[in-house]
Amino acid sequence: MEKETVSTSNEDAISDLMEQHDQFVGSMRSRLTKLQVIRRYWERNDVKGAIAAMEKMGDHAVLADVIRFFTEKTDIVTLDICTCLLPLLSVLLESHMDRHLGISLEMLLKVVRIYGSVINSTLSASSSVGVDIQGEQRLERCNLCFAELEKVKRFFPSLVRKGGSIAKSTQELNLALQEVI
Repeated sequence: MEKETVSTSNEDAISDLMEQHDQFVGSMRSRLTKLQVIRRYWERNDVKGAIAAMEKMGDHAVLADVIRFFTEKTDIVTLDICTCLLPLLSVLLESHMDRHLGISLEMLLKVVRIYGSVINSTLSASSSVGVDIQGEQRLERCNLCFAELEKVKRFFPSLVRKGGSIAKSTQELNLALQEVI
């Protein structure tokens, strides 16, 4: 009788393990498919298209994977790209996974260090006389970025409460924001 119980218990454990394995494989296939979609945009040099596709996917893991790439290739992040990317970084701050939070905070810090002073000086400059289409576009982009960075601040209290590296990164980002915005 005891042998039957052990055997049944082992079969249940194996069955559970196989089910978890199948779920994991399914989620990895889905992630791969989504990343392949992003890659197609990337191959066409359509960074904004890739960002729009990630937004539609609503997948934090894919978002974190691609943003990790952005953290290493900040030269492709223009002010225009920031207007699309910042809302996704805010979305990633809603994740419950420290990896996602850390990636988002790292990219936010890089954006603030690269564009914070541009945003600040553009928003505090007096309006120019005459028509300056590029200046108006820059002002619009800076306004969008500023608004998104203000939204990010609402996550700070809960992120600091998490402690560890997430709290440290949040405090570092908060200081960087205070210096430039």
